[in-house]
Amino acid sequence: MSKTIDYYFCLNSPWVYLGQKRLEEIALNAGATIRYHPVDLKEMMLRLLGSDDPPERSDSHRKYGKLEMRRWAEFRGLAISDKPRYYPVAQSRAARLVIAAERFGADPAPLVFALPRAVWAEDRNINDSETLQAIADENGYAGDILLAASEDKAVREQFEMNTDEAIRRDVFGIPTYVSGDTLLWGQDRLDFLERALAA
Repeated sequence: MSKTIDYYFCLNSPWVYLGQKRLEEIALNAGATIRYHPVDLKEMMLRLLGSDDPPERSDSHRKYGKLEMRRWAEFRGLAISDKPRYYPVAQSRAARLVIAAERFGADPAPLVFALPRAVWAEDRNINDSETLQAIADENGYAGDILLAASEDKAVREQFEMNTDEAIRRDVFGIPTYVSGDTLLWGQDRLDFLERALAA
C-alpha cells in the first residue's frame, strides 16, 4: 500500500517555509507521496472559533516566537527576517497558484518553498500578480499560464474544498501533516511524521 502525507498549509507562514525541505526529505526517504492542500486559515478560524482575528499574545510570547523562528532557521540553514516587509499578507492568490500547478500535473513543491521564502527571506509581496508570475518563472513553471489558471473557477472551488476538508479532518492550525490515523500540527513535529511513516 502506498504511503501518503496530506499536507495542510498556508503560503504566508514562516513554519511552512522552515519545514518544507525537511518534509520533502522525509517523504522521499519513506517512499511517500505528499498531497498538497493549501487552505484558508482565516476562514478556518472563523468557522472553528467564531472570529478570524488571531488570539492576543503577550509581549513575552511574541518575543519568544521570534526567537524560536530564528532558532529553527539557523537549525535548517535558512535565512529569515524578524520584520518582513510584506507581512501580514493575504495568501489566497499564492495558494491558488499552487493548486493550478498541481492541476497541470506539475510538482508544486518548489512553489510551496519559494512562496513563503519570498515573504520571510526576500521581502516580496505574494499578493502581487507580477511577483507571483516571477516566482513561478524562477522555479521552472510557465508563470503567465499558471497565473491565469489560478483565477479559474475550478481552482477557486478547490481552495474552498481544501479548507472544508481540513475542518472535517480536525485540522485546526497550519502546517498540519496527516498520514493514516496520525495527525501532527507544526513543523517541529516532523520527526514524529517520519516515525509514523516508518512504522
